[in-house]
Amino acid sequence: MTKLSDFNDSEIWLLFKRGEDRAISYIYSNYFPNLYRYGLKFKVDNSLIEDTIQDLFAELIKNRETLGETDNILFYLLKSFRRKLFRKMASTNRYDLTGEITDNYPFEVVWSAEHDLIVEEESGQRSTMLLKALSELTPRQKEAVYLRFTKELDYTAIAEIMNISVEACRNLISKAIFNIKKRVNGKD
Repeated sequence: MTKLSDFNDSEIWLLFKRGEDRAISYIYSNYFPNLYRYGLKFKVDNSLIEDTIQDLFAELIKNRETLGETDNILFYLLKSFRRKLFRKMASTNRYDLTGEITDNYPFEVVWSAEHDLIVEEESGQRSTMLLKALSELTPRQKEAVYLRFTKELDYTAIAEIMNISVEACRNLISKAIFNIKKRVNGKD
């Protein structure tokens, strides 16, 4: 039997939609860690993250025959997970996540020394300034930068996940990078 890791995302998704158990196991085991780590960035209770992921997969299995196509499973799952998590966060009345785009939600990224943005820096002082600049971004900017540079998603995917236009996504990331550069270059 051919290993699922030899298939592309479209083929794996099609197998899942057809009801092949090995496809759902593969998707769950490969993408659960990504969803969980992404959920942790929202600074919510671990059990809420786990419940949301379980609910997401239960819903996917239940509705798999009617799901749309995808050639990027991670994107599909991140978008669905974020929407479901936001609904759960809003239902606890801790966050107003309805209506207009808002920064009224937590999103915290711990930028590691291995991250590409930091690796490119030459000195420890500039790395420290970069970490400080990253920590001072708005939650939406942090999320967009995280999805763009850590998860390596394109602007279209990030815009869909965050429920904003591609232009707004580009502007959000551009402003974040501008603010980071300004802080790192000491032009506060």
